[in-house]
Amino acid sequence: MSTLPKITVAFLSWNRLHYFRAAVESARRCIQYPDIEWIISDNESRESGLREYIESLGWVPNKWFREQTHAAAMNEIVARATGKYLVLWPDDVQFVVEGDWMQRLVETLESNPWIGSTGLNFLRRKTYRRLIGPPRVDEAAGISAEAVRRKFAFRVPRRIGGPQPLVTCGWRLPGVVASGIPSLTPLACWKALGPWKTRDATQSNIVDSSLGAEDDMIERFQNSGFNWQQALMMNPVAADIINDDTGCKAKIRHGKRHGIYTPPASGPFYYEILSSLPVNGGIFPRAFEETVRPIGFNLPRDSGGNLLKSSLNSSVIAEIT
Repeated sequence: MSTLPKITVAFLSWNRLHYFRAAVESARRCIQYPDIEWIISDNESRESGLREYIESLGWVPNKWFREQTHAAAMNEIVARATGKYLVLWPDDVQFVVEGDWMQRLVETLESNPWIGSTGLNFLRRKTYRRLIGPPRVDEAAGISAEAVRRKFAFRVPRRIGGPQPLVTCGWRLPGVVASGIPSLTPLACWKALGPWKTRDATQSNIVDSSLGAEDDMIERFQNSGFNWQQALMMNPVAADIINDDTGCKAKIRHGKRHGIYTPPASGPFYYEILSSLPVNGGIFPRAFEETVRPIGFNLPRDSGGNLLKSSLNSSVIAEIT
């Protein structure tokens, strides 16, 4: 491809300076692409040093500090972004592979305009089996609903070659990452579906930080008639920062921090940054547990050896300082 379209990389920040620094610094190092628009939206964080750090990022021309819900922040980003593709990125996912993978990914997407969102981050082994393994008996209802809804346009999982190999999830997932993060999606998809549903933050549910916006977007896609499929990279490039034995990722709920919040052992990163990954000739994308290399800590795992699923944990609650 002679000319690559502009991409917008937008971060959403809220009171997690250590994680945010790892996300931002790794993105700048790992995303080697010729035309990037950088955006930061911070939800008026009060954690000491976070605003000063954001203000110091002179290479990010578009940044604002505004108290708003997660959905409202994404809506503003979509309205202001000028790239053909939009990377919506949370403050708790670090890039771990550097190189020209973004160029190869965009070339692949340009040749497959039926792809909606592409997930860039590693998932657990068991998650890949659920998303792209053979059909299961307990999926009969979902398969039937897809057949009724789309008839001859039934979304079958597909493998995509090209510069950046992908695999799609077919009927199992909506064509877009409904939460918005962490993903790369053509900006036109978000424009076509319309803004995320917003509600007053005082109505917040301690578990559902999106205030219903994610469920609403899933329903909106299912009723839209669009046949986009959600894709996964066979060689993912980013990893959720999970250095907390509770698996909580220092989530903020009702002005309090849940889980154990600690800085990296050394430097700005929680994981080693790899220069490349070997060609993946397997059935499933590379799994988190087998690829990501933590610095100075061990990944929290369940009894089966799988990465501990990130979830809200109220066993440790602290003030934001």
